[in-house]
Amino acid sequence: MSRKSRDGNSTNADHGFQPLCPTVFEATQMGFVNEVVSDEDIARYNLPFKPGDGRYWTRDRELDCYLWGGIMQSYAFGYDPEGQFDFYLEGILLRVYLNMGSGSESFKESPYRIVWKEVAHIQPFDLGGLSKQAVFSTLKAALLAYGFDGRENAFAPIRQVSFEF
Repeated sequence: MSRKSRDGNSTNADHGFQPLCPTVFEATQMGFVNEVVSDEDIARYNLPFKPGDGRYWTRDRELDCYLWGGIMQSYAFGYDPEGQFDFYLEGILLRVYLNMGSGSESFKESPYRIVWKEVAHIQPFDLGGLSKQAVFSTLKAALLAYGFDGRENAFAPIRQVSFEF
């Protein structure tokens, strides 16, 4: 039996994914891209790296929003991988920690599946006065563009990003 989500997309409903809210679609259309951080932006946002370092971030210039960080793993200590990001939105810098769900285990899988299970922790706790809905919807849009590594995604050019939160 085919179910339809509120947005009419039966594909998402059939696979158990929650429909993305309109804010995510708007943010995605506005242009989150993975790019090298300019020297001007390093100075403007007081980022923790040297000019000319060639660091990448996921950025939406129209929203004046960025996501910087990555997936941290420690096979030696047996820790599950987690996302650790600085997320700048509406003039507020948030530190976001995300737990990963069961995604792909090999880059040979196509599409490579990246599953964000839950937001484990955000600082500041009060989200700097931002609404939880605005933070989560824009964060999801940024993570869609971020993909696997926030760069060219060369290891996973065909990828599927999904959310369980």
